[in-house]
Amino acid sequence: MKIDPIYIFRKTWATYQKVISHNLMFHREMLTAVKKLLESHPGPLNVLDLGCGDATHIGKMLNPGQVAEYCGCDLSPYALDVARKNLEPFGARVNLLCRDMVAVLREAPANHFDVVYSGYALHHLSLEEKQTFFTESRRTLRQNGQVILVDVMREEEQPRPAYLDSYNGAVAARWEALTTHERDQVQEHIRNCDFPETPTDLRMLAGKAGLTICRRLEKQTWHEAWCYSA
Repeated sequence: MKIDPIYIFRKTWATYQKVISHNLMFHREMLTAVKKLLESHPGPLNVLDLGCGDATHIGKMLNPGQVAEYCGCDLSPYALDVARKNLEPFGARVNLLCRDMVAVLREAPANHFDVVYSGYALHHLSLEEKQTFFTESRRTLRQNGQVILVDVMREEEQPRPAYLDSYNGAVAARWEALTTHERDQVQEHIRNCDFPETPTDLRMLAGKAGLTICRRLEKQTWHEAWCYSA
């Protein structure tokens, strides 16, 4: 029997919305930290949002008056449908692309964006792709532009298997807001799709790209927010 992709999206998206609403991945703390940083940049800003999902959080981090241009990309056309509604206050300045974030970066114009933002997406990429993320982000940034990254990160000296055991242990023990089936889904996703780096590893990748100024904005367990600039 063929499964409806819209049904799959709604089912998995509903689980993720529960994760967000119960703040299991510290979205509130990350949003507050990034919003505070962006308040010091009144704009108008050209913003590139990589792995934008439904754009709920970026819409809370930025005021419409701060944005000259917003470009977001995600692999889910259904998430982008939700994003279009969430970004209506930004008007005609919104461009949403159903494409891979690395491909979008490679084709982005040079010296164009003030902010390159990515939330909980980079850890899905390979090490080589992460380097491309920083290299291409640096190329597409205007002078004084910033890369803002919110993501899961391994503790220093923590190998990936230990991270997977620790994170999945936390999901099993503390994510009571999810059903057992939902927790199982999350844990399977983490085992198969999560390839986080340490903060030091990411600083090295950023440094190779010329983004030598690195500042941590927030840290909650394995969840961190960082700003990288030249």
